[in-house]
Amino acid sequence: MSSTTLDTSTLFATEHGAVDWTADERLAFTLGDREWVFERREVRALHEVLQPLAAQVYRCNCDCRWQVRLEGRETIILSTDEVLRLHSLLDGVGAMLELYSLLDDVSVGRPTTPDR
Repeated sequence: MSSTTLDTSTLFATEHGAVDWTADERLAFTLGDREWVFERREVRALHEVLQPLAAQVYRCNCDCRWQVRLEGRETIILSTDEVLRLHSLLDGVGAMLELYSLLDDVSVGRPTTPDR
C-alpha cells in the first residue's frame, strides 16, 4: 500500500472498494486493503483480461487463488472473492468512463470536488 495521500475524487464505488481519479488523471483502485494505480488504457486492458477470468471463477465455485497478468505490470494474485469484486468495480468504471467520454464529446466536464 502507498503511504502517499492522493488528491482524488471518486469515479465509482461499491461496498467492497472504490476507484478514484488522481490529480494526474490516473485511476486509483482500492479493494479491501489493496491499492493499485492505473492509466486509463491499462484499466481497459485489465477489464479485458479479467472478464473471462471472472466467468471462469463464477463457474468454478471454489476458494482459490487466481493470477491476473497485465503487460508491463507485476502479476496480481487474487482470491475468488477479490476477482469477482474487482470485476464488479471494473464494470462500473467502464460504464463511468464511457459516460465521461460521451460528456466530453458534448463538452460537459466531469464533476469535481468542491476543494478543486
